This record gives sequence, structure tokens and C-alpha cells, in this order.
Amino acid sequence: MNGTALIVGSSVAGIRTAQSLRTEGWLGRIVVIGDEPHLPYDRPPLSKQMLTDRTEISPTPLLTKHEATSDNIELLLGTPAVGLDTTAKRVALADHREVPYDHLVIATGASARPSPWGQMPGVHVLRGLDDCLGLRKALHGDALSGSGHVVVIGAGFIGSEVAAAARALGLRVSVVAPSATPLVQNLGPEVGMELTKLHQRHSVETHFGSAVSSLTSSADGIHVLLDNGTELSATTVVVGIGATPNVEWLKDSGLTLGDGVMCDEQGRASGGSDISAVGDVACWTRSHAPVARRGEHWTRAVEQANLVGRRLCGVSIENMDRQVDYVWSDLYDWKIQIVGQPRHGCRSEIVGDFDGAHTRAAVLYSDEEQRLVGSFIVNWPRATLLLRKATEQRSNVRAARALIDARVPRNSGSTI
Repeated sequence: MNGTALIVGSSVAGIRTAQSLRTEGWLGRIVVIGDEPHLPYDRPPLSKQMLTDRTEISPTPLLTKHEATSDNIELLLGTPAVGLDTTAKRVALADHREVPYDHLVIATGASARPSPWGQMPGVHVLRGLDDCLGLRKALHGDALSGSGHVVVIGAGFIGSEVAAAARALGLRVSVVAPSATPLVQNLGPEVGMELTKLHQRHSVETHFGSAVSSLTSSADGIHVLLDNGTELSATTVVVGIGATPNVEWLKDSGLTLGDGVMCDEQGRASGGSDISAVGDVACWTRSHAPVARRGEHWTRAVEQANLVGRRLCGVSIENMDRQVDYVWSDLYDWKIQIVGQPRHGCRSEIVGDFDGAHTRAAVLYSDEEQRLVGSFIVNWPRATLLLRKATEQRSNVRAARALIDARVPRNSGSTI
């Protein structure tokens, strides 16, 4: 619990690791390196209220200067890490400094996948604060002009949240995605269709099942050509086609890299002693999952950070395998919560109703042994709490349904 704990990455995973270390009794130095010059901030609001608020607002802080000083956490911000020497136990920075460590925690997150159709004015991605501020300026400018047309490429959560924000500003919005419905690989075609209807109820033009062939910039905007011959003329284009883990700086480190930094079930990095990885960059092994995988969401980052902090301080830790994934999103008038891994289900059933005006529903996903593996819940906080616990306990799906079935009319459930 002595020596220098060096954390590379100042997003939620890195900051929560630093705070966990100090809380659990780390007595030595704690140093956090961040590539952005901004004080650490929370990212979920960037695709929601920070885009729509018509007054200047600041990001939600993860750690203030006062808190950093009080916890004796040193912040080295505005200079990215560019290399790692595991033998000398040093991290090289872009400004040619080298920072030594006794234990290293890698929390460098992921970057938005850039536009494969070229970079040009008016084309945006959304990952960090500067991305948000640039996109916010463009959207509010489009709203002031009264003739803006926002084309969103990608119908995942980032794309859908940006579409909802743009509609809240009164803009014309088109969403383009090669899949037949949004999030079909994760949630299945029936839920994907409900998400399509949600967009359409809010006057979003949907071009699902179509891929973008090219983007062309001209004096009158950006021309988006689809593979079916449709051409959309946009004032602003947002590319939301996923993210890639930030591991380029580790390529000569000797660590095992795949889809991120490969780790065991407690976050120990493969290929390097005294190194852990947390958050979007970390690919953890889990006993009940078929392959190691990254978990790109806020709650998983916090859970991993707390576990690594406790482990490094010699505190007993809970089994991460009992914790389940949890993701939330706000889309129009829907509060969406996803528990567990719906993609691992081979059967799903609906409890509640997806009625457009009064949606309150849960979709339960079960495996071949009829165990609940995940749920998709809309506007139903109580069901989320019950289903999260049931998923942690690997409950039978019938028992899980019984927890919430009595709370809705019998004729509102169906099987899909």
C-alpha cells in the first residue's frame, strides 16, 4: 500500500480507481495522467442534456481541484501517454517526461471510430468534451437558421441519443444504419422494431438497412449518398459507428493486447506484473462468459475501479462474476435500462406494453436452461431493481417474471 500508484486515464474508471485506492488505505503517491486538459468530467451527459441546453453549462465533474488536493491525488492533465517500459516501470508522455510507478493502472478508455468517408467541415464524432462542444455549437447554429438537417450515421446509443437531442432542438433529423433495426444484435429484431417506431413517432426519418456510400462537401452542405441511391443533403453529420480501445501507446510494451488490454477476472493485465486495466480499454475474463470482453459502460467501469482499488490495498473483494452489466439511456420520453446480457438469450418475452403514449415494459431474455440472462426495461424502475437482482442470482426466467407479472394486466404480456 506504499509506493506510487500511477493511473493513466482521467475518465470515470481512472478517477474512481484513484478514489478507491485512497479510501481503502493506499498510503503512497497516487498520480493520474489525462490526455485532455480539462478537469475530470462525466461523459454520459455529453450526448444528452449538454447538447440541448440553450444556456452555457459545464460538464459534471468527477473530481474537483479541492477534492484532488484533499485526497492527495496528483493530476497530470493535457499530456497523453505515448509509451510504456515495463522493465524500468515508467510511462513516457508526449512532452518527453517519464513517470515512474510501483503499480500501473491503465484506464485510457476508447476513442470514437472516425468517419471512413473522410474528414470535412460539418462532420462530427462524439466522445469527449471538445467533441460535445463542437457538435453543440453546430446543432444550435442549425436550430437558429431554421433549416438545419442533421444526418446521424449509426443507430446505437450514441447515434440515437444525438438524434433525440437534435429533435428536442426542433431540427429535421435522419438516422442511417446498415442494420434492419437499431441495436438488433444486442436486443433482437422485435425490440429493434420498437426502437424504430420510437424514432418515427418523434418525426425522425429512418433509413435502416442502408449503408453510406460516400460523403461529399459542397457550398450548400454535405451530401450523404446511400447504397440504395438515396441522397440526403445535410447541414450537420454525426458519425456514431462505435469505438476502439486506446491501446496504440502500448503496442511495444509486451502486454497482451486484443480487443483492449487482456486481463484476468480481477483486472490483472496479461503480460505485465504490477499492472491492471479498468474501464473501456480493459478486456476482462469472466467465468460464465464464453470469451473475455470489454464492457463499455459507466457502471462496469466503476465496479472494476473499486475492485482493483480494494485488491491493491489488500482488502477482500467481491466476486465480479456475481455482478451484472447495467446500461441506461434517455431517448425522447423513454427511460431505457438494460440489465445483464440480452444477446446471450435464445428466447425473449414481453411483460407490460410498448404503447406509444404509455410505455411501460420489460423484455426478459433467457438461455437454453431457462435462466434469466438479461432484460430490456422501459419506464419501469421497480422492474429494473427486481430483474437486476434476479439476473445476479441466475434465476429461472419464470420466477423472474413472477416478480413483476402481477403488476400489469394479464393480457399485456406476450412471447417473442
